[in-house]
Parts: sequence; structure tokens; C-alpha cells
Amino acid sequence: MPVTPSHTPEAMQAAFARLKAHAQQDAFPSVQVRRQNLARLQAAILQYEIPLLEALQQDYGHRSHEESRLIELFPTVSELKHAKCHLARWMQPSKRSVHISALPASAKVHYQPKGVIGVVSPWNYPVLLSLGPLIGALAAGNRVMLKVSEFCPATNKVVRDIVDQSLGGEWVELVEGEANIANEFTQLTFDHLLFTGSTQVGRMVMQNAAKNLVPVTLELGGKSPLLVAPSADLKMTAKRLVFGKVTNAGQTCVAPDYILCHQDQKKALLEHIKQTLKEYYPQGISSPDYTSLINERQLERLKGYLAEARSAGVVCENLMLEGPVEEGGKLALHILHQPGDDLRVMQDEIFGPLLPILTYSDMADALSYIQQRPRPLAMYLFTNQAEDRKRCENQIASGSLVINHTIIQVAQPDLPFGGVGASGIGAYHAEEGFLTFSHGKSVLHKRGPNLAGLFSPPYKSQIHRLMAKVWPYF
Repeated sequence: MPVTPSHTPEAMQAAFARLKAHAQQDAFPSVQVRRQNLARLQAAILQYEIPLLEALQQDYGHRSHEESRLIELFPTVSELKHAKCHLARWMQPSKRSVHISALPASAKVHYQPKGVIGVVSPWNYPVLLSLGPLIGALAAGNRVMLKVSEFCPATNKVVRDIVDQSLGGEWVELVEGEANIANEFTQLTFDHLLFTGSTQVGRMVMQNAAKNLVPVTLELGGKSPLLVAPSADLKMTAKRLVFGKVTNAGQTCVAPDYILCHQDQKKALLEHIKQTLKEYYPQGISSPDYTSLINERQLERLKGYLAEARSAGVVCENLMLEGPVEEGGKLALHILHQPGDDLRVMQDEIFGPLLPILTYSDMADALSYIQQRPRPLAMYLFTNQAEDRKRCENQIASGSLVINHTIIQVAQPDLPFGGVGASGIGAYHAEEGFLTFSHGKSVLHKRGPNLAGLFSPPYKSQIHRLMAKVWPYF
């Protein structure tokens, strides 16, 4: 049965009912069926590689095929391969111990599919963040309703072809539409709902899900800091910072959102960043590997941040000296020197090629600055000191911590991905993704005599004496 896009609440309800029926008919798909689903999805992605790359280029206005392969296709296929390899082990029941009061008996946790999973994907990584969540959901044996972003129509068409060919309507239903459809979608009675997007919209999604007590995984964002310790190699820091900030024009939920560096490092670090930009993008934003912003709305939002900061007296420095500042939906990387915390660029997730830089005189002050703000989706630390690494591991609560690199944690198929607090709830990817989309059902199998029966009513005096003697051992 082909996948058909659902554009109305009635069509979504019908699609949900179809998936629910399939889930009830086959409540526990075998490991062979799940692997086949993953293998078919992988084969379809590889088959549609060029159409996907061309569609991404069309939706963005400009995004190089090489960058799309690197940040969308490679991580998705890697995660598929990892899931297929480890699925049998993930599905094995987890043996648990049995309390003496229940002996003789055995206990385990059985990982059961939740049923029908709802997935809301964003526009910034329309392949990875649409097909990626399918991997954990399908590995766990679920059916999926996928709401894709209305800002990527060309990519959505290819994604629909991929899921149609590989999985059909028995496993996945694709939903398209604007914000009103997304709002209706998140009010369906899913068995689990995963949303990737902004913190502001995430709050509304959670409110909708709460009406039906639907459990949620929220992959949000926030302000991911990049802390440069005094011991850091500044040339290496600059290269990896530029990679994480400028890839996809900064439209990445885990992109570095601001720099904290020692006051004595700032001048040298900025020189290294300029040199790296010249090396990576020799024609500035006109370089073929520099990605456009998704639409005019996002460009105007970022220009609004710059205008507000300049009005407040903040120096906003274009670090890309070659080529224009703005062209064809592209915006050059700007450093904002010491912006105040009251500015929108320091309140909102930036999601673009703007990068505030703040200085500190003592590492303790820098760590305190991060701790006093909402918990970030990612933290980046550049250092050559083990003490710095340990302090950040122990003192900073963040979705992930990456030492001496940026954004590569997302593409690690054996690491969970998720935020904490304002940056998200729950995690997926790897085994944690399988567990997120599974219900860990406790199973206790009682055999033989019932020792607990010794303490059954009526409670006579000898029972009182016996209980008084043995209860400390329980």
C-alpha cells in the first residue's frame, strides 16, 4: 500500500487508525522483520542519493552535495548499519534478580514495541532528522507517523518516495502541512511522540501531548557554549570551531552558539578564525561550499539580531573579508564582540552564521557563567589539560560534551543524542533510541511454593514474632 501524504485532520486520523490496526495485528515483529525493514530503508536511501542531494540543493537555494552527504546521508546510513548489527542483542530480555520473598521465581524485563510513534522533523536537516528517528522506532518494532517540514517540499517528495518504496503504508505514514497541521498532529493519541525543533515550540508540543498523556522525547536546542581554555591549541580550535559553526550555515541545533575564551587569547583566536575562513571559503560566501539560509525569513531574523546589537553599541565584525557580506540567501560569518545578555542574540538560539565572543579572566568564572544559564544541548571544550576536562564532565549539565572538536557527536551511531532541561527531554540514537521507543515490561514467573504465604492473614501472635525477627533481612 503506498504512502499517501495527509494534509487534513481527518486524513491524519485515518492514517493513524491504519497504523494502529497494523500494530495490533503484529504486536511484536521478529528480529528478521525489523532487520528487513532497516535493510530496505538503507537500500532506498542509497538508491535515491542523487535525487536527495538535488532536492536539498533546491530547497536551500544552495547547499553543496558534498556537505549534504557529510551531514545528512553518512550519519543516517551509519546509524542504520549500527542498528542492524546490534538489534538482536538489544531485543534480548534483561535478566533481573528476584527478592527472597518471591523465591523460587525468575524475573526479566521484556522490551515490547510501544505501538505507533509520532515524529515531527524540522527543516534544518530534513533527511537526517526525518529518517533518523525512523531507525530507532523501526528497530523497536513500531509503526511511525512522520510529520515533515513544510519548508522543504522538494526533499519531502524524495523522502516520501523512499519510505513508500521501502516500508509502505504498513509501517510509515507521511504527513505534510503547515503549522496548523503540526498542531493537530501533536494532539493525536500516539504511544510516543518525538519532536525536534525550537524550545518555544517544544513547550506547545508537550502541552498538546499532555492532553492525552502521550510520553514525549523533545530534541530542542538553546545556547551551546564553546569554552576555550588557556591551554588550548588556538589554530586547531579555530579550524574545528569554523567547521561546527559554518557547516550548514550554522543552521544546526548543536552548532556553537557563543565563544568563551581567555582575555589574552581573543586576538590570536580571531586571527586564526579569519585564516581558516579564507582557507575553507576562498571566495567568501560566494564559495561553492558555503550554504545558503533556508529562506528569506531566517535571513531577516539574523539581520535583525545584527541591527539590534549595533544599536546597542556592540561591534559586529565580518570575518570573511573576501566577497560580499550578503548574497543569494547567504550571510557572512560575523563575530559579535561582548554583546550584553539582554540582547536577542544572547537570548535566542542563533541558528545562523553569527557568533558572539565573550572573554573571561578565570576558568571558574567561565564555568559559572555557563552554569547560571539554561542547560545546553551541547558544550564544547578546547583544552590540553585533564583537569579542565574533569571539571566540565562533573560540573556542567549538558546534553553532550565534546572535547577538542565540534558537532561530530551527532554522527556517532553508538552515542545517544538528547538534551537536558530547556534543551530537551529524553534521548534517541544507538541503544538508547531502541529503549526510548520500547516499553520495558517487567515479567515475573513464580514457581514452586509460596514463601510469602507464611505471612498470610490471620496474623496470629507467632506470626508477629516471626516477622519481627526476619524483616531486617528482607
